Amino acid sequence: EPCMDYSVKRFMTRKIKSVSPEMNAHEALKMLVKAKTSGLPVLDKEGRLAGVFTEKEVLRAILPGYLHDVGMFAYGADSKSELRKLARLARVKVRDIMRTEVPTLDEGAPLTEASHIMLTRGERRIVVLKKGVPVGVITRADVVKALSKEAGVAL
Repeated sequence: EPCMDYSVKRFMTRKIKSVSPEMNAHEALKMLVKAKTSGLPVLDKEGRLAGVFTEKEVLRAILPGYLHDVGMFAYGADSKSELRKLARLARVKVRDIMRTEVPTLDEGAPLTEASHIMLTRGERRIVVLKKGVPVGVITRADVVKALSKEAGVAL
């Protein structure tokens, strides 16, 4: 039985699409849709991880009751006001609605640690770091594929 490399480095996606904190949220949402993913890391000018921009944050921004602190949204119960708020995303920056607590792992961490974080904390993706700098992203799908492959289960 050869010793397999079960580190997240082997199964992560290396080409990280990312958005910047200063980008407007509407542009970032377009990138999200184009990338066919539910979330993208937010990297600052130095390439450091600043947060994560996800569909969930977009929904929070346009649905009532969440973003009082940004102070840009007036809440009404009708769907028209929701659509108006969606249009207003163009005036909100990614940093205003991104999530700043981002799960991360070092590239040498075992796959089991990634799956543990995903299960216990309900995370869909984990940003993979090398010496503190983001080098990849590992998603639930990556973990499922990796585990299936190692178990000899064809997907």
